[in-house]
Amino acid sequence: MSLESAVGARLIGTCLVAEKTLSLEFELADMSYRFEAGQAASLSFVDPPLSGDSRTLSFSSAPAELPRVTFATRLASGSPFKESLSRARLNDRFEISSPFGEFLLPKGEEESLPLVLLAGGIGITPFRSMIRQIRQSGQKRCHLTLLTLNRTQEETPFYEECRLWKEEGVLSWVPVETRGPAASGRSRESLVTSALEGIFKETGDGARLYLAGPPAMVDGLARILETAFRFPQERLTMDLFFGYPST
Repeated sequence: MSLESAVGARLIGTCLVAEKTLSLEFELADMSYRFEAGQAASLSFVDPPLSGDSRTLSFSSAPAELPRVTFATRLASGSPFKESLSRARLNDRFEISSPFGEFLLPKGEEESLPLVLLAGGIGITPFRSMIRQIRQSGQKRCHLTLLTLNRTQEETPFYEECRLWKEEGVLSWVPVETRGPAASGRSRESLVTSALEGIFKETGDGARLYLAGPPAMVDGLARILETAFRFPQERLTMDLFFGYPST
Protein backbone atom coordinates (compact mmCIF):
# COMPACT_ATOMS: atom_id res chain seq x y z
CA MET A 1 0.00 0.00 0.00
CA SER A 2 1.61 3.30 -1.03
CA LEU A 3 1.63 6.47 1.04
CA GLU A 4 -0.71 8.08 -1.49
CA SER A 5 -3.34 5.37 -1.24
CA ALA A 6 -6.12 5.55 1.31
CA VAL A 7 -8.91 3.32 2.57
CA GLY A 8 -12.46 4.27 3.45
CA ALA A 9 -13.43 4.35 7.11
CA ARG A 10 -16.72 4.78 8.94
CA LEU A 11 -16.86 6.51 12.33
CA ILE A 12 -18.40 4.08 14.82
CA GLY A 13 -17.62 5.68 18.18
CA THR A 14 -16.25 8.71 19.99
CA CYS A 15 -15.46 9.44 23.62
CA LEU A 16 -13.45 11.83 25.77
CA VAL A 17 -10.44 10.05 27.28
CA ALA A 18 -9.23 13.13 29.20
CA GLU A 19 -10.06 16.82 29.38
CA LYS A 20 -10.20 18.15 25.80
CA THR A 21 -8.90 14.83 24.46
CA LEU A 22 -11.10 12.99 21.99
CA SER A 23 -10.81 9.34 20.94
CA LEU A 24 -12.37 8.26 17.64
CA GLU A 25 -12.99 4.67 16.57
CA PHE A 26 -13.37 3.70 12.91
CA GLU A 27 -14.30 0.59 10.97
CA LEU A 28 -12.21 0.16 7.83
CA ALA A 29 -13.73 -0.82 4.50
CA ASP A 30 -10.57 -2.69 3.45
CA MET A 31 -10.10 -5.89 5.45
CA SER A 32 -6.53 -6.25 4.15
CA TYR A 33 -5.29 -3.01 5.77
CA ARG A 34 -2.29 -3.57 8.06
CA PHE A 35 -0.12 -1.43 10.32
CA GLU A 36 2.43 -1.95 13.09
CA ALA A 37 2.04 -0.73 16.66
CA GLY A 38 3.60 2.72 16.92
CA GLN A 39 2.87 3.82 13.35
CA ALA A 40 0.72 6.75 12.19
CA ALA A 41 -1.59 7.62 9.29
CA SER A 42 -3.25 10.67 7.77
CA LEU A 43 -6.95 11.09 8.56
CA SER A 44 -9.22 13.13 6.29
CA PHE A 45 -12.95 13.78 6.00
CA VAL A 46 -14.93 12.44 3.05
CA ASP A 47 -18.46 13.31 4.16
CA PRO A 48 -18.71 16.13 4.98
CA PRO A 49 -15.61 17.20 3.01
CA LEU A 50 -13.11 19.65 4.50
CA SER A 51 -11.37 20.96 1.38
CA GLY A 52 -8.96 18.05 1.39
CA ASP A 53 -7.66 18.94 4.86
CA SER A 54 -6.05 16.09 6.79
CA ARG A 55 -4.02 15.45 9.93
CA THR A 56 -1.38 12.92 10.83
CA LEU A 57 -2.31 10.92 13.92
CA SER A 58 -0.72 7.92 15.61
CA PHE A 59 -2.84 4.79 15.91
CA SER A 60 -3.91 4.33 19.51
CA SER A 61 -5.36 0.86 18.88
CA ALA A 62 -3.46 -2.38 18.39
CA PRO A 63 -3.00 -4.12 15.04
CA ALA A 64 -4.78 -7.09 16.64
CA GLU A 65 -7.98 -5.00 16.72
CA LEU A 66 -8.23 -4.56 12.94
CA PRO A 67 -10.44 -3.87 10.96
CA ARG A 68 -11.27 -1.36 13.69
CA VAL A 69 -8.78 1.42 14.46
CA THR A 70 -8.73 4.29 16.92
CA PHE A 71 -6.98 7.64 17.09
CA ALA A 72 -6.92 10.21 19.88
CA THR A 73 -6.22 13.93 19.67
CA ARG A 74 -6.19 16.99 21.87
CA LEU A 75 -8.97 19.37 20.86
CA ALA A 76 -7.56 22.80 20.11
CA SER A 77 -9.59 25.95 19.52
CA GLY A 78 -8.79 27.70 16.27
CA SER A 79 -8.22 24.45 14.38
CA PRO A 80 -11.01 23.90 11.82
CA PHE A 81 -10.05 20.25 11.48
CA LYS A 82 -10.15 19.60 15.25
CA GLU A 83 -13.42 21.50 15.57
CA SER A 84 -14.92 19.39 12.80
CA LEU A 85 -13.71 16.23 14.53
CA SER A 86 -15.44 17.30 17.74
CA ARG A 87 -18.71 17.63 15.80
CA ALA A 88 -18.36 14.39 13.83
CA ARG A 89 -21.33 12.03 13.93
CA LEU A 90 -21.57 8.27 13.86
CA ASN A 91 -21.36 6.87 10.33
CA ASP A 92 -19.55 9.94 8.96
CA ARG A 93 -17.12 8.81 6.29
CA PHE A 94 -13.37 9.39 6.41
CA GLU A 95 -10.27 8.25 4.58
CA ILE A 96 -7.17 6.86 6.28
CA SER A 97 -3.86 6.78 4.44
CA SER A 98 -1.52 3.85 4.37
CA PRO A 99 0.49 3.61 7.61
CA PHE A 100 3.95 5.08 7.96
CA GLY A 101 6.66 5.61 10.57
CA GLU A 102 9.50 3.68 12.18
CA PHE A 103 8.52 4.29 15.81
CA LEU A 104 8.20 0.56 16.45
CA LEU A 105 8.77 -1.82 19.33
CA PRO A 106 12.34 -3.08 19.69
CA LYS A 107 13.07 -6.31 17.90
CA GLY A 108 15.77 -8.96 17.93
CA GLU A 109 18.35 -8.75 20.72
CA GLU A 110 16.80 -5.52 22.06
CA GLU A 111 13.59 -7.35 23.00
CA SER A 112 15.38 -8.64 26.09
CA LEU A 113 16.22 -5.13 27.37
CA PRO A 114 14.04 -3.33 29.95
CA LEU A 115 11.77 -0.96 27.99
CA VAL A 116 10.80 2.48 29.33
CA LEU A 117 8.08 4.48 27.53
CA LEU A 118 8.02 8.21 28.29
CA ALA A 119 4.71 9.74 27.20
CA GLY A 120 4.30 13.50 27.21
CA GLY A 121 0.59 14.36 27.05
CA ILE A 122 -0.99 13.06 23.85
CA GLY A 123 2.27 11.22 23.14
CA ILE A 124 0.75 8.23 24.89
CA THR A 125 -1.17 7.24 21.73
CA PRO A 126 1.55 5.14 20.00
CA PHE A 127 2.42 3.59 23.36
CA ARG A 128 -1.20 2.59 23.91
CA SER A 129 -1.07 0.83 20.54
CA MET A 130 2.12 -0.98 21.58
CA ILE A 131 0.88 -1.94 25.04
CA ARG A 132 -2.47 -3.18 23.78
CA GLN A 133 -0.68 -5.26 21.15
CA ILE A 134 1.63 -6.75 23.78
CA ARG A 135 -1.31 -7.46 26.08
CA GLN A 136 -3.59 -8.99 23.43
CA SER A 137 -0.89 -11.09 21.79
CA GLY A 138 0.29 -12.51 25.10
CA GLN A 139 3.86 -11.34 24.48
CA LYS A 140 6.22 -11.20 27.43
CA ARG A 141 8.61 -8.25 27.58
CA CYS A 142 11.38 -7.70 30.08
CA HIS A 143 10.40 -5.02 32.62
CA LEU A 144 8.03 -2.70 30.77
CA THR A 145 7.60 0.76 32.36
CA LEU A 146 5.34 3.64 31.34
CA LEU A 147 5.87 7.23 32.55
CA THR A 148 3.08 9.69 31.72
CA LEU A 149 3.66 13.44 32.03
CA ASN A 150 0.63 15.74 32.28
CA ARG A 151 -0.57 18.70 34.32
CA THR A 152 -3.28 16.81 36.23
CA GLN A 153 -4.96 13.41 36.46
CA GLU A 154 -7.94 14.82 34.57
CA GLU A 155 -5.68 15.80 31.65
CA THR A 156 -3.97 12.38 31.50
CA PRO A 157 -5.25 10.47 28.45
CA PHE A 158 -6.40 6.90 29.11
CA TYR A 159 -5.79 7.29 32.85
CA GLU A 160 -8.08 4.42 33.88
CA GLU A 161 -6.60 2.11 31.27
CA CYS A 162 -3.10 2.86 32.55
CA ARG A 163 -4.26 2.03 36.06
CA LEU A 164 -5.72 -1.26 34.81
CA TRP A 165 -2.49 -2.21 33.04
CA LYS A 166 -0.62 -1.64 36.29
CA GLU A 167 -3.13 -3.69 38.31
CA GLU A 168 -2.90 -6.55 35.82
CA GLY A 169 0.88 -6.55 36.00
CA VAL A 170 1.27 -5.67 32.33
CA LEU A 171 3.66 -2.85 33.23
CA SER A 172 4.92 -0.49 35.89
CA TRP A 173 3.19 2.89 35.61
CA VAL A 174 4.62 6.16 36.93
CA PRO A 175 2.21 9.11 36.47
CA VAL A 176 3.85 12.54 36.82
CA GLU A 177 1.41 15.43 37.31
CA THR A 178 3.04 18.86 37.31
CA ARG A 179 -0.01 20.53 38.87
CA GLY A 180 -1.24 17.56 40.88
CA PRO A 181 -1.43 17.31 44.69
CA ALA A 182 2.02 15.68 44.91
CA ALA A 183 3.77 18.41 42.93
CA SER A 184 3.98 20.79 45.93
CA GLY A 185 5.35 23.62 43.83
CA ARG A 186 8.22 21.58 42.42
CA SER A 187 9.36 22.17 38.85
CA ARG A 188 8.58 19.77 36.04
CA GLU A 189 12.30 19.00 35.73
CA SER A 190 12.53 18.09 39.41
CA LEU A 191 9.44 15.86 39.28
CA VAL A 192 10.59 14.04 36.14
CA THR A 193 14.15 13.61 37.42
CA SER A 194 12.90 12.03 40.66
CA ALA A 195 10.57 9.72 38.75
CA LEU A 196 13.34 8.62 36.39
CA GLU A 197 15.72 7.99 39.28
CA GLY A 198 13.21 5.53 40.70
CA ILE A 199 12.66 3.90 37.31
CA PHE A 200 16.39 3.47 36.63
CA LYS A 201 16.89 1.89 40.06
CA GLU A 202 14.47 -0.81 38.91
CA THR A 203 15.68 -1.25 35.32
CA GLY A 204 19.41 -0.84 35.81
CA ASP A 205 21.72 0.80 33.29
CA GLY A 206 20.67 -1.16 30.21
CA ALA A 207 17.15 0.17 29.60
CA ARG A 208 15.85 1.06 26.14
CA LEU A 209 13.88 4.33 26.12
CA TYR A 210 11.10 5.57 23.83
CA LEU A 211 9.95 9.17 24.08
CA ALA A 212 6.83 10.68 22.45
CA GLY A 213 4.93 13.95 22.76
CA PRO A 214 4.88 17.61 21.66
CA PRO A 215 8.33 18.80 20.50
CA ALA A 216 8.97 21.18 23.42
CA MET A 217 8.09 18.45 25.91
CA VAL A 218 10.20 15.84 24.12
CA ASP A 219 13.15 18.24 23.98
CA GLY A 220 12.81 18.96 27.69
CA LEU A 221 12.71 15.28 28.62
CA ALA A 222 15.66 14.53 26.34
CA ARG A 223 17.69 17.27 28.07
CA ILE A 224 16.92 15.75 31.47
CA LEU A 225 18.05 12.35 30.24
CA GLU A 226 21.26 13.84 28.90
CA THR A 227 22.20 16.20 31.74
CA ALA A 228 20.96 14.29 34.79
CA PHE A 229 21.59 10.73 33.64
CA ARG A 230 23.98 10.92 30.66
CA PHE A 231 21.63 8.50 28.94
CA PRO A 232 23.20 7.15 25.70
CA GLN A 233 21.57 8.48 22.54
CA GLU A 234 21.80 5.12 20.79
CA ARG A 235 19.27 3.68 23.26
CA LEU A 236 16.79 6.55 22.88
CA THR A 237 14.09 6.73 20.19
CA MET A 238 11.86 9.81 19.86
CA ASP A 239 8.56 10.65 18.16
CA LEU A 240 7.61 14.35 17.97
CA PHE A 241 3.94 15.36 17.82
CA PHE A 242 3.93 18.67 15.97
CA GLY A 243 1.04 21.09 16.40
CA TYR A 244 0.59 20.60 20.13
CA PRO A 245 1.65 22.93 22.96
CA SER A 246 3.94 21.68 25.70
CA THR A 247 2.39 20.65 29.04
